[in-house]
Order: sequence, then C-alpha cells, then structure tokens
Amino acid sequence: MGEKTISRRSFLAGLTATGALAATGALAGCAPSASGETGSTGKTDAGASASWRDKPEPITDIAETLEADIVVVGAGNGGLVAATTAAQEGAKVIVIEKGGDIAMAREAIGALNSNLEPDHYEDPAKLMNHANMTQSGDANMLMYKTWAEKSGEMIEWMKETLEPKGMLFPFEWHCPSPDVAPEAYYPAMCYNPCLDEYNPDGPNYGAYMHLEMMREVFMELGGEILFTSPAQQLVQDDAGKVTGVIATSKDRGNIQVNANKGVIICTGGYGANEEMLKDLCPVVSEYCVLGDSVTEEGDGIRMALWAGAYLEQGGSCMIWNRGLMNDDTGFGRPWQGQIFLPGSQPFLHVNANGERFMNEDQCYPMSYSGGLNQPGHFSWEIWDASYWDDIVQFDTCGCSRLAPAPSGTAFNADVYDCEAMSKEHLDSFWFAPNLESGAIKKADTLEELASAMGFDDDKTAAFVASVERYNELVAAGKDEDFGKEPFRMSAVDEPPYYAARIAGELLVTTHGVVTDTNSQPLREDGTVIENLYVCGNDQGGFYPHNYPSNFTGINAGRVATFARIAAKHALGAS
Repeated sequence: MGEKTISRRSFLAGLTATGALAATGALAGCAPSASGETGSTGKTDAGASASWRDKPEPITDIAETLEADIVVVGAGNGGLVAATTAAQEGAKVIVIEKGGDIAMAREAIGALNSNLEPDHYEDPAKLMNHANMTQSGDANMLMYKTWAEKSGEMIEWMKETLEPKGMLFPFEWHCPSPDVAPEAYYPAMCYNPCLDEYNPDGPNYGAYMHLEMMREVFMELGGEILFTSPAQQLVQDDAGKVTGVIATSKDRGNIQVNANKGVIICTGGYGANEEMLKDLCPVVSEYCVLGDSVTEEGDGIRMALWAGAYLEQGGSCMIWNRGLMNDDTGFGRPWQGQIFLPGSQPFLHVNANGERFMNEDQCYPMSYSGGLNQPGHFSWEIWDASYWDDIVQFDTCGCSRLAPAPSGTAFNADVYDCEAMSKEHLDSFWFAPNLESGAIKKADTLEELASAMGFDDDKTAAFVASVERYNELVAAGKDEDFGKEPFRMSAVDEPPYYAARIAGELLVTTHGVVTDTNSQPLREDGTVIENLYVCGNDQGGFYPHNYPSNFTGINAGRVATFARIAAKHALGAS
C-alpha cells in the first residue's frame, strides 16, 4: 500500500467508536472552521445580532483582486469535481474554501448504468418512481432523470481521471436474495473508490482517498485553492449577472475573485448553522445527540438567495439512527452522544414505555423519526445473544452493513475504521467500549434488562409483553402488527439480552436552492441567474423533506454529477 493509504489508516486508528469520529467531522466531509468567521448562532465576532436571511451591505474594502474563468466555492465532493472538470477543459480555476483543508470524501458514489459495469442495468423510471414514493411526492423528477442519465458518464470520467493516481473503482451490487426478500428493491449503483488496492473481503484502508487524488490532479492542471477564506458575497452587475465572489482571509483581507465564465457554489448545506436549522428544520433535527457538520453554515445558500434565487419548500436533513445515548445524554448542542453503527440494524425497538411502535426495517432518517415521535424522543434497540446470526440474516446494504456480503459484491469493511467486518470486530470496536461505559445495557433476564433501562413495574410488564408478542410474530413468520419483512425479524429469546438507547445523528442538510438541470439557480419568475451555479447539498430538487437512503451512494453521486454538469455548462462544453 502507498504512503497515503497508510496515513489514512493511521488517522482512523486514532479514533474510537465512542465519539471521536464525530468530533473530527471525519464522515461529514468537513474541515475545521476558520477562526474569526461568522458562527452558527447568527452573531458576528462583534456580537451584533443578525438574521441569516438578511442581505448584508456590499463589501467595498477590497484588499486584493484575482481573475479566473471559473470560481468554485467549496473544496468538497462537489467543488473538487467541478474544479477539476473545468481545469481539464483549459479554464483558469480558483477554489475558495472556508476550512483549512479539503473535505473528507464519501466512501460510496452512486452512479447508474455506466459503461464500467455493463452487466448491471437499472431502469431509471422505476428508480425515480420509487424515490418519489418514499418522499412526499414532490421531488423534482427532472433532476432525478438528469442524474440517472449523466451519472454513468461522471463515474467513467472519475475513473479515467484518477486511475493514473492509483484509485480503483470496485462496484457494489449485492442485495438480499430474492428468495428471502422478493419485494426488496436495492438497485445496483454504488462505486467505492480505494487507493492502491481493493480487498473484496476487507480491510480497505485506502478508502476515502479519491478527493485527495483529485486535488493532486487539479493542482497539476494549474488550479489554485484559497484555504481559510470563507466566501462572503457574490458580485453582480446591474443586470444581475454574477461576475465574482468576495472572500475574507485573515492574513490577506477581503479578496475579490472575478469569474468571467461562472461561479459554482458547493458549500455543503447548513447543518452547522443553528439559526437556519431552527428556522427550516426544527422538527427534523432538534432531537439529535450527534452532529457531523463543522463548516457547513449555509454560506452558499445564503449568497444564492441574496443574489435572487429561492429556496425549495420543505426542510430536509440526512439523519442517521446511530446516535447512542447514555443515561445522562441530552439532545442538541453541545453534542453529547456517541456514534453507534449497530443502531442502523433492524432489531426490535421499543419506546420509553416498553412498547413496540414501528416496523424497524426503515431507512435511517425514517427510523430516527419513528423514535422522535415517541415519549422521550428516542427508542430502545433490543437484541440477544444470537445477534451475529441475526445480523447476517438481516443482510443490510450500504453503510449500515455489519456482516460481509459474498466476496467482491460489496464494500466488506466497516465504514468507520475500514477494518474487515466480523463478529470479533463488532464485539471489540462497537460493543466492548459501550458496555464498559454503560451505554449498552446487558442482563440475563428481560426483567433485569428492564431494570437496567430504568423501567418501573408497569413499564417492565409492557416491555416483557412486547418482547413476547414480537417473538410470537417471528415464530409465525408474519408481522401482523407492523408488517416487517420476515427476513428482517429475529426472536429475542436467548440470553444475555442487550438494550441501547438510540437517537439521531445529524449528518448534513439536503434540501436547497431551486435550480434547473444545468445547476443554474432560478428566480421566482423562472429565469436563471446568469453565471451562477449551485450544486451539492446547497442544491434542491432531490430531497425536499427527507433523505430516503434506499439507494447506496446516491447523494455523493448526484453531488458529483451536477457539479460536473455545472462546470461543463459554464464553459460551453458538451
């Protein structure tokens, strides 16, 4: 393995399953916040209160002016794709980045029907209709259609661009067997880039490296990145055409970067802006116990709105059901929870009264929302000594996978530390620290477990009855209460028994500015804002109200696809 692969492994080895990953923003694709910038409370360093909706006075004290063809705001999963695409077309490109480094890459990139995998064809119309049904019926199907038609070309380009740097692009296509899950729909669409080598059965320490390699390509093409330089305002002419960006550098002052062909915004949403979250997503996000956004304070969305764009209706966050609570863990900032990957398994869940309340086989944010609406705004996840056999039977996909799939069909490594998946790894990395801390409860009887969960006599009786009823449904092979698929059900009847209190982990926001399929933001009258493009989690259309994570890698895939579309459109390239 190469030097970069080893450094990635060393980085992950220093993190634990009990919170350090969240503290670093490792999986959110975040870099440290620049000191002195406007914080998530909506107050400036001078302490003056301001609304995120307020358009600021124009900045006039410009210390330095730079010229470029394309300016990209944000050096992440969308920004570096846009910047590298434009640089390959011969454009002079300057990237403005708020943090001190590029963002952390995602491990899974969703791309449909590429020439890299001609044996795996998925029907775009079926995928689009399934996606719309899992939301509120108001996703922009033109955006889905464009991603379905263009994402294959995007991943082909990415492989061609990064393969000389040692990046490999294994394809993930495993799904539960039709024999046991005839109704399951898991389209084959996920690529998991790895540096230097790919181990089908894990470990895969070279994951998460494709943005590092893309930065190298971009810099070799003459690109420039201005770090710790948060963008403040767009520059527009009298007709509303965007002509540049003003950023602030602690060392260099206010820098105006003129862009004669386009500004592409990819700043990652507003997951770190408490004011915007409370305004736009209060019900969705306020009962999380972990958050991964660091620099994503809505800068790009706000600048686009001030330039005349408008925000789609809704309020969507990507929330994982992986926020582990201890007895004294509170909700909200400062985050007090711990990351717990097994929280995404479809084990039995009961509420704070000991009652089962949902079909536990839900995608991450829907599972979180189920617990959100119960007493205490959390749920108890319950499992027994046969948990490993149950997890193998559950055969979950994407980043929730804990047991290996058949060799070569999936990313058979823990997405948090890239180690090979096994019962031993699960026990040592996820269970042992949390048993020791008391976050996971363990007992030899259900009554003792209920006591450890803090239940009184009435709640204990309800809990025991819930488990007994669930076991009856498992034995009958049919969930008459909530309709969970039989292969995702497992009896809780073999001691010792376990319980963990699960809440939400806010990853990112995922709704944004309304754009056309070229990533150009629209005014309320339907006209485009010339020379401006909005991509990534700043862009609307895909998830107005929730993130239905049924398709592995779709968000990273749509981010990269529309960023590439934006760069090509700005330059008039085909």
